[in-house]
Amino acid sequence: MIINQNAAYSINDLMPLIEECISNGTNVKMQVSGISMTPILHNLKDTVTLAEAHNVKKYDIVLHRRENGEYILHRIIKKKGDVLTIAGDFETEKEYPVYTRQVIAKVVAFCRNGKDYKPEDFIIRLYSRIWVLIFPLRQHVLYLLNVLRRIAHV
Repeated sequence: MIINQNAAYSINDLMPLIEECISNGTNVKMQVSGISMTPILHNLKDTVTLAEAHNVKKYDIVLHRRENGEYILHRIIKKKGDVLTIAGDFETEKEYPVYTRQVIAKVVAFCRNGKDYKPEDFIIRLYSRIWVLIFPLRQHVLYLLNVLRRIAHV
């Protein structure tokens, strides 16, 4: 299923359809909105393909529903049994606990500028592991990247 990229729908309106498709084994492709998964996913530019979330593990990007009903697409940075620690790649705070029962789907691919990437691609796996490893330093790394970005645009 592909959600029309030219129309604006509320995620709350779409979730019943997305959950039904996912539970029936149909992958769902949708556009990303928000900056919490930058730099791996770009706001309103990239699309993700969501599939059933069997056996989620560390480094997976998952769509989950928070206790307050909000839907979030973030990375698992730690898993212990059915309890997950999750954070966006652009986040410096961890979200804990998130239970596997809150996970609706996981990202099995994403598309940027017409090119498809999969979590098992070497460069994506490498990025994921490094980005999770440096989590304690992420605030400083993001600051440095922002400074370098500004210098490059001068």
